[in-house]
Amino acid sequence: RYVNELSRLSRKVLKSRRMKVAAGVFAAVSDPVRISVLRLLSRRRMCVCELMIALGLSQPAISYHLKLLRECGLIRPVRSGRWIFYEIANRRVANLIFKLVESV
Repeated sequence: RYVNELSRLSRKVLKSRRMKVAAGVFAAVSDPVRISVLRLLSRRRMCVCELMIALGLSQPAISYHLKLLRECGLIRPVRSGRWIFYEIANRRVANLIFKLVESV
């Protein structure tokens, strides 16, 4: 009976949508470049070319990092004419990430 109860509890916890979202966010910020991208975007909207210059990385590298941050909902694209800029989508979560980084 005890084993069955633990098994049910485990399945309930592991299937939680919040757990999956949190795991995605943690995976996305597991790289220093992505944390740097978030920090830059917390200051203002930026396009890929600006991020390339600021971080000294190639366009494919920046695009890859933006894709991961976008997929977990931390950033979003904003079209302005022919340009696409990126901005923080969830400022509350981004601020929590910055506080965590500053506390270690």
